[in-house]
Amino acid sequence: MRGKLLVALAILTLSVSAASAAHHHHHHALSANAAAPAAPPPMGLMGGANSGDHALHLQNLHDSGYNPKNDRDANGNVATQ
Repeated sequence: MRGKLLVALAILTLSVSAASAAHHHHHHALSANAAAPAAPPPMGLMGGANSGDHALHLQNLHDSGYNPKNDRDANGNVATQ
């Protein structure tokens, strides 16, 4: 099931990539004195990540049962589920 999802995602990515490569944008020259409109930052992106965010992320992974020791098998290869 997981393999089929990855294959489908890869195909979708390639098709979108090919479609965007075929689409050409034509940019018009702007005056050197033209000012770009000031846009507010997107919602949820008011500041950068900090060490508290990282610590909370790691705590959430731990609380959900994630164990990084299970990422690789005995031979050092990425473990499959």
